[in-house]
Amino acid sequence: MSKFRAALLCGFLSISAKASGEELAPVALNSLSSPPSNIASLQVMDQKGEVVGQALRIQPDQDGHPAALAFRANNGSTVVISAAATSYDGHMLVTDSNQPQIAALFSVLPSVHTAANQ
Repeated sequence: MSKFRAALLCGFLSISAKASGEELAPVALNSLSSPPSNIASLQVMDQKGEVVGQALRIQPDQDGHPAALAFRANNGSTVVISAAATSYDGHMLVTDSNQPQIAALFSVLPSVHTAANQ
């Protein structure tokens, strides 16, 4: 009986490990049936893993699915991006670095000297 219990326990542990791994897989934000309840505590990162801001709110569509994400960028500006260009894994939001709103955050580098900042 102890071998049977050990086999049963191992089988249970492998099933629960697979289930928890699926829960953490990133999904497109617009594929959720409703916005995450912890939205204000989520960081927004780009695809390189750099934090670009802090989530403010999600605008739902007429069916309640997330349609757009508003976040406060590190430079203080408010950025709105499509929920389709953002993924969510339960802990953070990752946005597509190719979106114009995100690319604009990196367009002015501190090392660039212009007449305005010399």
